[in-house]
Amino acid sequence: MKKLLALIGATLVIATACGTSTPSSAPADSAAPGESTAPGESTAPAPSAAGDETAPITVWIDPTRQAAVDAFKAANPDKAALIKVEVVDRNLFPAKVLLFNNIGKGWPDVVFAEPEIVSQVADASRDFPLDLKPWVAQDILDQFAPGANAPCTLPDGRLVCLRNDLAQNVLWYNKPLMDQFGYEVPMTWEDFAALGERLATEHPGYVIGAFGDGQALNAYFWPSQCPTGQSKGPATVYINVLAPECERVVKMFDRLIEIGVVAKVGPFDPAFIKLANDDKLLMMEVANWYGEYVFGGKADSTYYKQANGQLGIAPPLKWQDEDQAWTGAQGGAAWTVSRHTANPKLATDFVTFVTTANEYQGTGPTFPAYAPAADVWAKTVAGNKVYATDPIPVMKESAALVDPLWENVRYDRSALFTTVVIGALTEGNTIASAMQAFQDQLVKLAEASGYEVVTQP
Repeated sequence: MKKLLALIGATLVIATACGTSTPSSAPADSAAPGESTAPGESTAPAPSAAGDETAPITVWIDPTRQAAVDAFKAANPDKAALIKVEVVDRNLFPAKVLLFNNIGKGWPDVVFAEPEIVSQVADASRDFPLDLKPWVAQDILDQFAPGANAPCTLPDGRLVCLRNDLAQNVLWYNKPLMDQFGYEVPMTWEDFAALGERLATEHPGYVIGAFGDGQALNAYFWPSQCPTGQSKGPATVYINVLAPECERVVKMFDRLIEIGVVAKVGPFDPAFIKLANDDKLLMMEVANWYGEYVFGGKADSTYYKQANGQLGIAPPLKWQDEDQAWTGAQGGAAWTVSRHTANPKLATDFVTFVTTANEYQGTGPTFPAYAPAADVWAKTVAGNKVYATDPIPVMKESAALVDPLWENVRYDRSALFTTVVIGALTEGNTIASAMQAFQDQLVKLAEASGYEVVTQP
């Protein structure tokens, strides 16, 4: 979500971290048997002499997550004064950790970031995250959506973050336009491309997607199982962006861009927003949070300013020769705790609360990773009249379709994709023309991050 906020003009402020630097000892005692728990209260082993429960904690967030902090403070007024908040560009998190390690202080206690970023700060040089398993009750962990916390689990079994939300991609479409044009909602990528060809001929000026920033990697290459870092062992990844799974995406979108039905800008570029505002966006496969956060149906929403039942939703597209559809994700961030925190009890109680409590998760803009909160969130979403049908069944179905081969890695493939591939498009070249350079640089980036790279499955 950070990239979204940055693209739509949110101002992120980098402040000097005030986090404490005294490492905590491991938790010891278990909670009392039979003690009941509410969301945010763990029955996991609690510290007896671990840390200082009166110490303040510093929490790094983006602007949207202020609501999470406010909800925790309202539910825990006795702890409110101990929570210090800083709005930070979390892309700088890995570099900041190296700085704090060098000077021996300054670490934030809690950070909101994508699991890929958390994995970057879990390497040997940074060694930032606390293992949350001893601090979060298993009965709470069991209620997260299946696989939700897999990206937060390291090969050695440590749980280094808790997922805030799931951001699986779905197919959003403009139902009135579909009906007006007499089109059927596509079920495969091949149908999607064929409909694009028809649209270009029959209704020039309308679009079915955007290809102008890093989201294109997640929206189109991830569902195709393009190998940009598939795990082949604890420190080995498979990278081959020239493989057939990637080539079919390149060929399809070079053609759709050529005929003008996929825009060469990002989905938050003013030109693309105008297309959506002007009812020229027929469909696009993007994250589930676009429904509430982008299409919206409110006066201040990015795409749709009114809610007239115009937004349809369909399952992710599949490739015709595949047995099932896979999808990607855009965001789906998490909360991580520093192993340096002086107050691990408060820090872990905080991240447990903000990932599970209905007071926050039940009314947020994103699909909760915690299943009981997702059920409450579904009722909130049901009240938005922008949807043509109830979107929750498709969202739940799609959550299980995120391609598990797209591993969290310690290198930023999205940033490199933007530089190399989107850079080539911006200069008037094709996607295909940039893929060899993307392959070469991606391999070097992975190797520089400590991976052994193989280029054959």
